[in-house]
Amino acid sequence: MMWGMSTRYGSYRRIGLSTMKRGSMEVHGLDRSSLHRSDQSWINKTFNDERARIIPVHDMTVLCDNSQECNTLYLTHKDLPESLVSADSSIFLGMYDGIPYFAADVGSHDVASMICRQTNTVFRDLRSMISLLHSRDWELLSLACFMTYWHARNRYCGKCGHETKSSEAGHVRICQNEACGENHFPSMDPAIIVLVSHGERCLLGRSKGFRKGIYSTLAGFVEPGEAIEDAVAREIKEEVGIDIDTIEYQQSQPWLFPKSLMLGFTASAKEEKIIIDENELEDARWFTREEVRSNPHILPSSASIAYKLIMGWLSKEES
Repeated sequence: MMWGMSTRYGSYRRIGLSTMKRGSMEVHGLDRSSLHRSDQSWINKTFNDERARIIPVHDMTVLCDNSQECNTLYLTHKDLPESLVSADSSIFLGMYDGIPYFAADVGSHDVASMICRQTNTVFRDLRSMISLLHSRDWELLSLACFMTYWHARNRYCGKCGHETKSSEAGHVRICQNEACGENHFPSMDPAIIVLVSHGERCLLGRSKGFRKGIYSTLAGFVEPGEAIEDAVAREIKEEVGIDIDTIEYQQSQPWLFPKSLMLGFTASAKEEKIIIDENELEDARWFTREEVRSNPHILPSSASIAYKLIMGWLSKEES
């Protein structure tokens, strides 16, 4: 089912929910075991299981070996300093193939250095290793980084200013002011990312923060009170001055740097003229399929939803 929408950014068609496609992204295998989070005895028992693995995170960096491959490492209790060997100070992430995983925030540089010395490892920025990671590692490590980031920024209640305390195996922080008692939960910010096409060409742009030569699909955050489809039309109009049609949902991807949920779409452009918002983009241009195929170095990381949207467009040759 399709229906039309008219907004301040022009009219467009969107694809109804009954025809939305799941896409080809791999189904994640993490069993979050959320019903057990309030059972502290179960959490303690699981944390002390000899199979349990702990992911130390230091300022959004994760532990790797010293090889050129930068293999990520999961530690056991015996590898950790005593200050981190506690279920109360860890965050339960879930079970993967029957193995429990926890995240632990390495709060100080001194503790991080001690772990590196004892295990002959280094802390590295997770984003720099995206293309090297297996999907399991990507899911676990990015979730560990997100959860420690959230805890570090919610130590005080946003309502009354009192201290908060971790609860529910690290998935809630509760204000310790009895008169308040506000519960704070982790959340992600919805953002849209769009592959816009016109005929046999797709529209790719680059922001000032991109690595040299990289082009990607256009993206932006959903504003409060805004429908997702309206956000798609608005962002494209604002960034490149183009009205779009036939907005179709494709797939989603958590992008926890630090806390985005990317909602991927395709859309058709009504015109080709590009008017760049220089505050948002450094460049934007139309690419043919042959130009993209012959210049793979311009594409974003293969782990990103942007790459998957572009690959989906490449696979759909026009008749």
